[in-house]
Amino acid sequence: MKYDTVLFDLGSTLIKYENSSWDELGRLGCANAYPILEDIAPIELTPESLWENFHNAIDQMAVSHNEDLSEIDLVAVTDSILSKLGINSLDGLARKFIDAYYQPITAQITLLPDSREILEKFEGAGLKIGLVSNTIFPAEYHRREMKRFGIFDFFDFAIFSSEFGFRKPKKEIFFKALELAGSEPNRAIFVGDRMVEDVGGPQAVGIRGVLKRVDGRDYSAPVAPFQTITNLRELEDIVLG
Repeated sequence: MKYDTVLFDLGSTLIKYENSSWDELGRLGCANAYPILEDIAPIELTPESLWENFHNAIDQMAVSHNEDLSEIDLVAVTDSILSKLGINSLDGLARKFIDAYYQPITAQITLLPDSREILEKFEGAGLKIGLVSNTIFPAEYHRREMKRFGIFDFFDFAIFSSEFGFRKPKKEIFFKALELAGSEPNRAIFVGDRMVEDVGGPQAVGIRGVLKRVDGRDYSAPVAPFQTITNLRELEDIVLG
């Protein structure tokens, strides 16, 4: 067999997170978290102004982290936002806020077609199966979602950037995946929906990158995927054929 390891991205590859726009989800998240702060905020605060503060802070932090690809510490960012609003983040308030903020997001996600079926085929073929996912949210949120959809146990390991400290396309995150799989770059394949992170990143360390196209996504980056697919069923011939 040509490959002994298949590495997957999570969002838009196995699970669809954007059944609503991220702006809409952010507003819903802040509206859901608002009651936690409403009674203790020393200034007039509305769900919309809360969202604007949260959204702007995350965007600014993302720009500052672009150079070294270090992941955002969402608890620290939330602590900073609350502090600027005059709210003392004691007794885990920032984490409680994030938990409430995330509830509308996780409520609307769905498992993408053929996710479970292709994982079953690869498990049956004796392949190592790994996950490498960018996220600012706590990793346990996503592990819980994977368990909810019945795909968690297919994976030999899962790396989330919020735990690892760096995000794709950082080379080190792919080296860690190879280490956990006990594999070599030419024996592994990566499947994801983003050109830079999921194709350019793994291919920079010698892992072949398969692009799973998503309608409306910008694929103009100067990177050439090893293969391009529109559904996960196509992976069977690429990996096992």
